[in-house]
Amino acid sequence: MKQLSSVSPSTCSISGLQLAKKLGLSHATVSFVLNGIGEKRKISKATIDQVLAAAKRYNYAPNRFARSLKSQRSGMISVILPNFKMDWAEHVMTGMHKVFDHSELIPFVSTHSFNEVRNRRELLSFLERRDNGLITMPTMGCRELYREITKTPLPVVFLGDEIPELTPLISSVMWDPRDAIRAAIAHLAATGRKNIAFLGMDYPGLGTLHRFKAFREALHRQGLPVRRHLISRPPATGTAEQIVSASLDQFFGNRKERPDAIFALNDGLALPALEALEFRGLRVPEDVAVVGMGNLPHASLGISTIPEPVEQMGEMAARLLLDIIEKRVKPPIHKSISTSEFIARRTSGAAG
Repeated sequence: MKQLSSVSPSTCSISGLQLAKKLGLSHATVSFVLNGIGEKRKISKATIDQVLAAAKRYNYAPNRFARSLKSQRSGMISVILPNFKMDWAEHVMTGMHKVFDHSELIPFVSTHSFNEVRNRRELLSFLERRDNGLITMPTMGCRELYREITKTPLPVVFLGDEIPELTPLISSVMWDPRDAIRAAIAHLAATGRKNIAFLGMDYPGLGTLHRFKAFREALHRQGLPVRRHLISRPPATGTAEQIVSASLDQFFGNRKERPDAIFALNDGLALPALEALEFRGLRVPEDVAVVGMGNLPHASLGISTIPEPVEQMGEMAARLLLDIIEKRVKPPIHKSISTSEFIARRTSGAAG
């Protein structure tokens, strides 16, 4: 192995290739070390230490711009999530970092808040930057733009939802909570609940449709009726509070068969439902039990819920995208994570 030059380090930065020549190492070895994957590539600790020391001494600076010109890619993965509320996005990114931290790709994170204009802008920015790939929870209003993206070499993975007509074109990572929903309904039935309402929204994504279908199937398994007036799926255009208010008006109108339990599509609806029920003078769980989905932070305050494997979904989406980029698989690939865990807390009659 060559010794480092005895000349003083330059005040100008040098490239990875120049650093490799100074050390008498291959460019690949130096690149692996500088990108933090030296140990993964079984490079000795002595070599790793030598490369890092030399990088500091010679003022190494990664020439990502030059690499992007050569590959016609930015070296980034565009990640477009719904929002940064609660800690859903944080858990997603924790899972993704488990994968991207061991690659040369850097996630570029933004949000669309289900605002179609904003999402279109983010998608067009992804195309203009020529990022190496896209991971996103899709919105229905950008169907045609997603379709146009499939005509480019840029790979896409939908996270947490699918657009039915694009399933044959775009890979996805989904959550399959059917077994967990069965456990939740079985719990409610075991505590004597017979009129279980569904509090959801009318949204054409497959994730929402699958949850509603699993709810109906779970009721049938328990020999419980699916009562039409206890199914509420208003348009997903209003706020959570507006959706809950309209749903409770429907459930507790002038009918004899009022619900003794409410199964909410997500914890984001379950929490305002608790407040609205209290405002109406109804006790939870004595008069009405409430169950949500997601296990968001506020759920730990006492909401019975079904935990979503968010971190695992983020990791699986990142691995799938890398497999597509490195041509280990041919898209579209559809993966799902099945769960059966249900956490019974105060809102469904559990102690504590």
